[in-house]
Amino acid sequence: MLKFKYRLIFFAPLFILFLWIIIPIANLIRITLTFDFLNQYSPQNNYTYEIHSTDNEVIKKLSKKFDVFDNKEEIPYFLKLAFISSEDRRFYFHNGIDLFGLSRAVLINLRSGYIKEGGSTITQQVSRIIFLNNELSFKRKLQEIIISLIIDLKYSKEEILKIYLNNIHLGSGANGVNEAAQIYFGKLISELTLSEVALLAGLAPAPSFYSPFENYELAIKQRDEVLISMYKNQYISLDKLEEALSEKIILNDAVDKINDKLLISFILEEANEKININEILHYDRHIIIKTSINKEWYLEAQELSGFLDHTNTEIGLISIESNTGLIRVMITGTPSNINEFNRVTSAIRPLGSTFKIIPYLAALKEGKTIEHIFIDDPTCWDDYCPNNFERIYRGEISMVDSFKFSSNIVPIKIAEEVGLKQIINLANSLGLGNYQQLEEIYPLAIGAYGDSLINITNVYSAINNDGYLLSPSIIESIEFNNGELIWDHKLNSQKIIDSNIVIAINQMLEQTVSEGSGIAASIIGEKIYGKTGTSDNNRDLWFIGSIKNLTTGIWLGHDNNDSSIFSSGDAAYLWKTFINKIKDNL
Repeated sequence: MLKFKYRLIFFAPLFILFLWIIIPIANLIRITLTFDFLNQYSPQNNYTYEIHSTDNEVIKKLSKKFDVFDNKEEIPYFLKLAFISSEDRRFYFHNGIDLFGLSRAVLINLRSGYIKEGGSTITQQVSRIIFLNNELSFKRKLQEIIISLIIDLKYSKEEILKIYLNNIHLGSGANGVNEAAQIYFGKLISELTLSEVALLAGLAPAPSFYSPFENYELAIKQRDEVLISMYKNQYISLDKLEEALSEKIILNDAVDKINDKLLISFILEEANEKININEILHYDRHIIIKTSINKEWYLEAQELSGFLDHTNTEIGLISIESNTGLIRVMITGTPSNINEFNRVTSAIRPLGSTFKIIPYLAALKEGKTIEHIFIDDPTCWDDYCPNNFERIYRGEISMVDSFKFSSNIVPIKIAEEVGLKQIINLANSLGLGNYQQLEEIYPLAIGAYGDSLINITNVYSAINNDGYLLSPSIIESIEFNNGELIWDHKLNSQKIIDSNIVIAINQMLEQTVSEGSGIAASIIGEKIYGKTGTSDNNRDLWFIGSIKNLTTGIWLGHDNNDSSIFSSGDAAYLWKTFINKIKDNL
């Protein structure tokens, strides 16, 4: 009995240690074997696309990721062999772990004094991408080895290589060779030269260290080593080697480019709504998305937004072609190239006086004229006692003058007279109230509720279009790269405001700019129809104005709702500055 106890004392810790090791390993094997690569790593709703401006200049190109389980889809020859030469020369000969390659890498790195060659196979890198991280520990390395062996058994070499090329981090925000081709060269994968492919493969060991944006000469040196390795492995001829070595690498210059990721996302979201993605994926061709963006106007607006960088003030700007609804410019923030929030479509902010156009339209629909007299004096509605700006009250005042000087009292009196329900119905018919439900409260009449810049700008665009409302669109057409049309923009307008009312409200808008609160937007010799807007404590500053067939809205403010150092007059002035740069081409 005593002998049994001693054995128990001796073997129990070993048994516990065995369970501590074997259970996690068994669980790891189970997870790896049951992992659904088909749904996770075979791209869905993905296609190769080119985005063009309205004058057919390329804004962006992006290849689709490789379909892991489509055996008919092949990885381009040089792309495949460049990464194999750079990262895993024995990829086709090992079972996921290459002891020979690991030993060679250790010796090379010791001789060079820095990490010149990685010791992990492509399969091991895939295991880290999917299941693990880059933690340096014995436990993580053991997990990596087990997962790599299972992956190599479960999937073909081509499938593993596709997963790797789809997801490898290559610096500058590029996850996958398709994104890297776009970021570094502005190209599709199929357009890359051998030299460019070798540069991308050379980034894999240390993307930040070898980045051509940060250290061009070092990136070229690394490219040359990849090319020489490809030659030594008999993947390319001597002529190909010499040609690729002598090629001057031209990077994707950010100057004069549209780099707003949120704008690109907005374009793609609309494209996905217009077309049947599953139908597109059936074709082995890429599509051309022709947008309505005027590149020259966009760059002028982007430069304008750059003036605000040092103030920490954000901007949203949108220009809509009134008679088509096509969006010609969209600036989502400043600086747009690192912007993470679309202030044109996603920022729901109090509209201030820009909303006052709704009660005035309602009054005109009720038969009042712009000369109708109201009493502009301090007034309370129960315990709600709004004030005019700087507490200036003008007594008897015509409707046009009350609008021109942006009275707060008169639009509330209009709402009281015509009914808040009528105000809400009219606002809804013009596309307002989708984000925040409009309530029958008097502050509504002076813009106390929130909506987006795109929606309120589109209201003014409808007025500029003789009362016809169109849904804003940023795409003119979508077609295959052989010219076959997939979708084309068609007008689908709805008459919301009678033409005689449009004439009257335009008189009010014009006088607001020429004589009233929007005078900072006035341009000598031009008819401009516009309105400023301000929320409490200058948190939101608006100007929306139309000139000829273009309606442009600007919002200034802070995302955290802080007060601004600017005024709505500054928004009007920025509008004027932008329009002065483009008006000769209107």
